[in-house]
Amino acid sequence: MKESTLHLVQKLMVYSEAGGVTKTTTAVSLAMVAAIAGKRVLLIDLDPRAAATKWLGLEPKEPGLHVGAILADENPEGWAADLAVQVPWHENLRFIPSDRQVSNREAERAEFAELRLRDSLHGLDVDLVVIDCPNRQGGPLILGALSAVDSVVYAANATADGVDGFYGAQQSVSRFVTARQKMGAHVQLQELGLIVGDAQLTVPSRVALTVIDELHDTGLLLRPIVPNRAIVREMRLTHEWYGNYRKGAPVVDAYEELASTVLA
Repeated sequence: MKESTLHLVQKLMVYSEAGGVTKTTTAVSLAMVAAIAGKRVLLIDLDPRAAATKWLGLEPKEPGLHVGAILADENPEGWAADLAVQVPWHENLRFIPSDRQVSNREAERAEFAELRLRDSLHGLDVDLVVIDCPNRQGGPLILGALSAVDSVVYAANATADGVDGFYGAQQSVSRFVTARQKMGAHVQLQELGLIVGDAQLTVPSRVALTVIDELHDTGLLLRPIVPNRAIVREMRLTHEWYGNYRKGAPVVDAYEELASTVLA
């Protein structure tokens, strides 16, 4: 692929430093609605907990050829295209699975190791890359994601943990940008906004209302708020796309509207 074409590929990470705040749901949903809309999408599970991998129910092409293989190799240029597996949900969606062994890469201290994920994306013939990040406070995995992408979407739910996870992630992004600027490196990293998911909108609690008001004041809160629907959790257990069912339609509608804002 020519360098001029590479600039047209949007590379986006979904990030929070708290667990259980709809990060994986947001990453998978943005990837899937983009695929349905006609974009060629690569979804990458960078989380050692492998929540997206478990949801999709997919295995690597061969044992060990998960995202950890990219992170462990000194020269993984172009590997993403080779390791990606087809997602049965849609012909436009491909996926690189994760594994518990990916946590071993958090001890990686090799020079330029944080550039391996970026290098693996060279030559990738897609329109969009979405990375489901671990809920880490910086570290090699997050540095690898930040070095690979051009945009960040924060994920949260309407809880105290959701707020803490967002602020922590925002601080890690700020530290990364500041460090790169001090090194004289050009940084092209956009904070596209914050998506709040799994919200009880019919009768919201006082805590939820307070949290949403606080997040609104940051200037990053994106609308609409994604509603809570039990079918999303149910489909994660059965490896299905919740959008195939009528009960999942309100969640799909919300993510489609959000995608029109955050996706190029």
